Amino acid sequence: MHGLIFAELKKYVEAKFDAATYQKLLESAGQKHQLYLASSVYPDQNIVDLVTTASQMTGLPAKAILEDFGQFVAPGLVEQYKFLIHPDWQLLDFLANTEDTIHKVVRFHKGVTPPRLGTTRVAEDKLIITYGSQRKMCPLLKGIVKGAAKYYKEEATIVETRCMLQGDPECVFTVQVASAKAHRGPVLHKAATSSR
Repeated sequence: MHGLIFAELKKYVEAKFDAATYQKLLESAGQKHQLYLASSVYPDQNIVDLVTTASQMTGLPAKAILEDFGQFVAPGLVEQYKFLIHPDWQLLDFLANTEDTIHKVVRFHKGVTPPRLGTTRVAEDKLIITYGSQRKMCPLLKGIVKGAAKYYKEEATIVETRCMLQGDPECVFTVQVASAKAHRGPVLHKAATSSR
């Protein structure tokens, strides 16, 4: 898992609670002396342990924590990779092109393996996302979509029709915006999924 996610998780916990709570989370997860650098790569199990521990500490389901974290982190991620994003894109354009822009660049970093997203723009106001990953962190993706919608100031409905957490081989989300603005991205855009 990219260290950037861990660095953002630290910001998230400190924003929701405080620095002491973040340190308590690390200690409770058996990572008391762990320092996460945004430029490094860490075992996936580390994020699983942190989220599981956060769930135990707060009483909230891990899925709810991941989704809320996704909403929190999305605006910062969009800003960080803004140099790759066409200024005329709206939410669905951004989602349709994430795989071939942001993820393509992120994979240049040794050991970084973001999930591959398959997307199909089925209408001006509707996009289908297919997500397949051994991490099975689809709630994080859902949260990121919600956060990106807020960033783009668009109302979006997100419906998950298939889910790996329910035994499906992949997750499928339909994202529909309330009022589609003129987009300059492709109407149909597909990318292969991966088991990563």
